Amino acid sequence: MRSTVKDLRSKSIFELSAQELAERLRPTADTVMRETFNRDGYLTYFDKVVCPDTSYMIHEYRDRKELVRIDDKGTAHLIKIL
Repeated sequence: MRSTVKDLRSKSIFELSAQELAERLRPTADTVMRETFNRDGYLTYFDKVVCPDTSYMIHEYRDRKELVRIDDKGTAHLIKIL
């Protein structure tokens, strides 16, 4: 059975299942992505499938994703376009 928005809002986030939490956060995540891409910005995140270790991150742009390595000073270095 699918939860309604009202059902999800009535529970504390600590009581939600992973799927329910994802459903609750989806509208906010979609808005952030849209606003970021409209400003020609990018999102940075770790993807354990692609990143060999935690010094690597994904930079996601509107039209592409890049694998970058973050050095000790916090500077991103392009490894490859995904």
